Amino acid sequence: MTRNNHLQKLFHEMIKNDYLCDLFTTRPLTSHKKIKEQINYNKKNEGDELILNDKILTILNELKILYHDDIHKQMGYPLQLHQICAILLYCGKSCNATFSYDQIQFRHHNWPYLDWHLGEAINILHKHERREESETELYCGLKNVRLENIKEIKSGFFISHVSTSDDIEVAQVYRSHQGCILHFHTSMSRALQIKNCDVSWISPFKHEREILFARSYICHSKDEKIHKEQYAWNAKVEGEDKYTQTILLTWAKYDQCIQRTMQISAMWNHSIDFNLIYVALTYACKENINETLGLLFKFEQWKFRNNNEQKYKKRMNEFLEGRCCNHDVNLFCVFLSKICKPRTAIENAKINTIHNRFPFVAKDKKH
Repeated sequence: MTRNNHLQKLFHEMIKNDYLCDLFTTRPLTSHKKIKEQINYNKKNEGDELILNDKILTILNELKILYHDDIHKQMGYPLQLHQICAILLYCGKSCNATFSYDQIQFRHHNWPYLDWHLGEAINILHKHERREESETELYCGLKNVRLENIKEIKSGFFISHVSTSDDIEVAQVYRSHQGCILHFHTSMSRALQIKNCDVSWISPFKHEREILFARSYICHSKDEKIHKEQYAWNAKVEGEDKYTQTILLTWAKYDQCIQRTMQISAMWNHSIDFNLIYVALTYACKENINETLGLLFKFEQWKFRNNNEQKYKKRMNEFLEGRCCNHDVNLFCVFLSKICKPRTAIENAKINTIHNRFPFVAKDKKH
């Protein structure tokens, strides 16, 4: 491999930031100065002339192996080499510390290619993962960090990429003797616009079971209210002692809807799935509670007429094949397609399951 413009620019950026060492898998016998000459490194350009020699830049061999990983194959090979490289550099190489520090200092100009390709990769993998089925809570440990005199944060955004694990012990290791544990509610990984993905198949530290969240990007085409609902999270202090402060992060949309969903659920003696109520409230009735109650009443009547529930069961595999995993919502979408013709039942179900996402899990009923 001698040319790959994205990799050339990314590698050039790494060398420019004094991390040529991260492009080797073993310590080279030749000096860095000599290696730069061999690969035609020129500090004054952006890497267009850089020679991608896999005998010298041995990370290239790692990337090829990862590209052909079974997990990547099952997804249909959505990532390009430079995107895999960005994740590998972040998760497994020494540049992570400087890159992350520059991010929180808003020095994004130092790492434009690594930052961009990392965000690209997370976004691509985020779309391929079946987050709608996950009920996993995640944790991130921050050493020597503590929020003082703050009980709650509204509309938070990530100013840097954030590594998490489903193993709280991993977070505790990173927190060290004293610091903060960020506790990611399930709704955080389900939110469509809070981009995150499983990178454990790329990371060399398999035991960490790493889920990586992308730093937040501001979408200027959306108004502030919509932007906060879709992209923002809320935080509150969940617990603290002398050594550890635990902060719970939840998707802003979850917090916005949980009380109204519970209110409607109570009126139905908690017999209706929370996510079905959420779909009725936000998708079908545009957050009008009275309309939602009326629609749910009609749905419950319809469900038992003409054997409609049994008819759905005969075709439920069609929905499951389309990633529509909530049978209550699927049946409701069949009902919607009967009273509102523009979309089919499966189209309605896909919009709500894959695009809009479900914020609630089983334990939310105990909220």
